Amino acid sequence: MTLRDISVEKKRHIRELHRLNPWWNLKILAFLGIWAGCGLVAVSVPVLPVRLACYFLIGATLQGLAILMHEGVHRIMFRDRTLNRGVAFLCGLPALLSVTAYRVGHLPHHRYERGAGDPDEVENLSRDPRVVAGLLLLVLLAGELFGVWRVGPSNAMRGRPEERRDIIVEYVLIVMTFAVAFALVPPGILLHVWFIPALVALQLTNVRTFAEHALTGHGGRFAVTRTVRSNRFVSFFMCNLNYHLVHHLYPGVPWYNLPRLHRLLAPELAQAGAAEYRSYTRLLLDFCRFVRRAWGPGGARLALTLPARLAP
Repeated sequence: MTLRDISVEKKRHIRELHRLNPWWNLKILAFLGIWAGCGLVAVSVPVLPVRLACYFLIGATLQGLAILMHEGVHRIMFRDRTLNRGVAFLCGLPALLSVTAYRVGHLPHHRYERGAGDPDEVENLSRDPRVVAGLLLLVLLAGELFGVWRVGPSNAMRGRPEERRDIIVEYVLIVMTFAVAFALVPPGILLHVWFIPALVALQLTNVRTFAEHALTGHGGRFAVTRTVRSNRFVSFFMCNLNYHLVHHLYPGVPWYNLPRLHRLLAPELAQAGAAEYRSYTRLLLDFCRFVRRAWGPGGARLALTLPARLAP
């Protein structure tokens, strides 16, 4: 199964799904509202379970804003490039992300999908299942702790001169913004409304990025990426990026049309044996089994894949 095998009629529908509707990006305001409301509760209600729930929701919101920045990286938030970049920069700001730096590193990830040129591919470092299991555990538990370097200076060094200039400007603006925030807002409040939730957002991002490509296989466009359907709550905060396989097939389709694209291509995905899971819990349990087998007898001969598809 390849993209060429998709029917003419379906390709027409897919072209329609590429159409931008910028009003959907008002979701940014919903995220900011959730952040403000949960931040107010976390600061004013000194009850640990309540604060933990607020930290989680704010962390999910910070990750959601970063995912909307990712839309800007693909230039599918707005038709105007200046507006697209400006709003994407603001979405990435709470996560300390430069939209230009992210773009320099992210587009090769799409171009080389799990190949030698993919900057995010763990198997480029080793094909030994025991080593891969260890590296993926590191990604799952702490991968985004290295994100500031990987998405900032590392990508700046790979970019063109004008991209390096833009990255410097964006990081200067990020530093200035946080300097003002730390000068005006008491540290105790920042702890509850940004720092602790940011750690939650880092871990949620670790799980999401792991799920998207880890141990999927190398058998073509339908094999190198994974979708995790999960539920509406997760899809809301992830802006449907859990439908990651169809995002990679058609990265020009905006986030609000990804579920429709997934449903449209469901027969082709099934025919291709595309990687799909019902939940992140099931995926993580399968990965735990992979680690146990990789580090057990005969682990060096273990195939570097997880089950391709679970029954609906």
